[in-house]
Amino acid sequence: MPREPMPTTACPGCGALLPPSDWPVDARRNASPACWERYMQVLASEAASVAALGHLHQLTVDAYAAQHPGPQVPAINVPLALIGLHLALDEGWSGNAVRAAHQALARRASRWPRFQAPDQRGAMTAADVSIAESTTRHAGLVRAWAAGVWQAWEPEQAAVRSWARTVLPVDLRARLRAAERGG
Repeated sequence: MPREPMPTTACPGCGALLPPSDWPVDARRNASPACWERYMQVLASEAASVAALGHLHQLTVDAYAAQHPGPQVPAINVPLALIGLHLALDEGWSGNAVRAAHQALARRASRWPRFQAPDQRGAMTAADVSIAESTTRHAGLVRAWAAGVWQAWEPEQAAVRSWARTVLPVDLRARLRAAERGG
């Protein structure tokens, strides 16, 4: 006798189809409880293997935030996530340098641009990363996930790059990158 399929729910942000979960989630995350649970598993894996995965933490945070825009999401979340993906993936910034840029922007900016979210936000989600069986696999999945999310935002990439040039002028970029290198 065939088994009945396990019921799933779609995450309102990334669209991941996952079994229901009773995890609490803040509506400002635009995530299903099951998706939030998987994201927390990914973060726990990174924390447990910080020497191997710590450098990817900011990429993980930005990929997740860029996949979960929504009307209740704080205005700062998506722009910082997108500029983080741009800096990391287009310009090769480290997670620490991206985090420093986020901190500088949070101190300096009073208004945040609105970017039009794509209907599809990437084929991979935190759920795909959450089942990684090794740190090497986890790292590869995070990189592929982030690249797919950034690619999904392709219609807004020029606007993100333009905003980045405006809010992160050459002198600030140099200071942020120098601090990363300890200089």
